[in-house]
Amino acid sequence: MALNEVTFPSHDGRDQIHGWIYSPVRPARGIVQIAHGLGEHSRRYLHMITTLLDAGFVVAADDHAGHGATAMASGVWQDTGPHGVDTVLIDERTLHDLAVELHPDLPFVFFGHSWGSMIARGYASRYPDDLSALVLCGIAAGMHGIEETLDRDALAAAIAEGDGSGPDTGFQDQMFDGFTSRCGPDAGPTAWVAADPQVVADHGIDPLNNFGAPMSLRFVRDFARLYDEVNDAAWPGTVPATVPVLILAGEQDPVANYGEGALTVANQLWDTGHEVETRIYTGVRHEVHNEPATRAQVEADLLAFVERVTG
Repeated sequence: MALNEVTFPSHDGRDQIHGWIYSPVRPARGIVQIAHGLGEHSRRYLHMITTLLDAGFVVAADDHAGHGATAMASGVWQDTGPHGVDTVLIDERTLHDLAVELHPDLPFVFFGHSWGSMIARGYASRYPDDLSALVLCGIAAGMHGIEETLDRDALAAAIAEGDGSGPDTGFQDQMFDGFTSRCGPDAGPTAWVAADPQVVADHGIDPLNNFGAPMSLRFVRDFARLYDEVNDAAWPGTVPATVPVLILAGEQDPVANYGEGALTVANQLWDTGHEVETRIYTGVRHEVHNEPATRAQVEADLLAFVERVTG
């Protein structure tokens, strides 16, 4: 494996994005770009990255603005700056360009998990010509809190009192309303991440994770805006029908409305002529790619799809 560690200026005008481009030892077959989820970082995907590398794929990944090594360097967590949704989409395009510069003329697959699935869907609308295929893992769709609980008027009023860079005052709790309702009476606040307690514990002690720390008010707003954009019924029509899509979700994942959100998006894509495959893994929660019970199967399903769409 060859590892190119890259940094580049974020569109937010504040951060230097920290990214990594992993290249296999044999001639590459394609590029898979990974967009991590909220409050985590890209090295949590090393097992998956290794599987893709062993199969001959380049993998590009970064830590988004306000996250991971990028936030460690800037000291600013859970905030993507004044440009909102544009920041993460443009930063991912910059990483794409760096990967393509190193490995030109290869098929390009975008993989996004959770918040990353929202970024991936926004990317597909904005830069469809880049894509050979799209993978949406832990897909954010049908989230009760964003759709029913979030007080958007109060959030807008709170932001209007300043520039929105101040800390959230409870709106992110509204967005994640009910997330542990199926996790038992003694569930911790992040029990919904995985059914395996060791995965939850690892998630909680990772110093490059920061889930649960206050978001900025503007980041709460922009997170909800991107969610709204990619879950609008018009979204599938913004992605060329020639782009195949793989959807991966846990049957006990509140982010995907316990599988229902995944099926809703799959049906919308099917109705607009897309080739779409859907895998809903029984009995597991959000991080299907980290759950010991499903990790091997998720990677096998992902690899089979990537090999087919790039072949």
